[in-house]
Amino acid sequence: MLEPNEIITEIRVPRTSGSAGAGTAYRKFHHPASGFAVVGVAAVVRMKGASIESAAVGITGVADHAFRAAGVEKALTGKPTSTIAEASEKAAQGIDALGDHFASAEYRKHLAAVYTRRALEAAVAARKP
Repeated sequence: MLEPNEIITEIRVPRTSGSAGAGTAYRKFHHPASGFAVVGVAAVVRMKGASIESAAVGITGVADHAFRAAGVEKALTGKPTSTIAEASEKAAQGIDALGDHFASAEYRKHLAAVYTRRALEAAVAARKP
């Protein structure tokens, strides 16, 4: 907690890319007029052999706040990469999705699943042996 007279001058985030077995990726469906993400997905995977040791998936644009896709992460832990598509279907599970004239709530949930799969596949492909 910051005091009223304090400011943040630095944030350190542990490096994941370059770590053995780790890969990261970000994929988004951008709004054609603004370029902002209608749905954006960040993924970090850590592989152990042919299995996903751990996965972290953050999603924005679907709800009124960014969130971790815990159902996807849990479904992937200890599983082979062949389960990515099935696990990605849990991307917006339990989320009260936003809807507007550009993207309905159902469409945003669909995009969350599609872009979660794409981000995870790209993160697996980007990992260091």
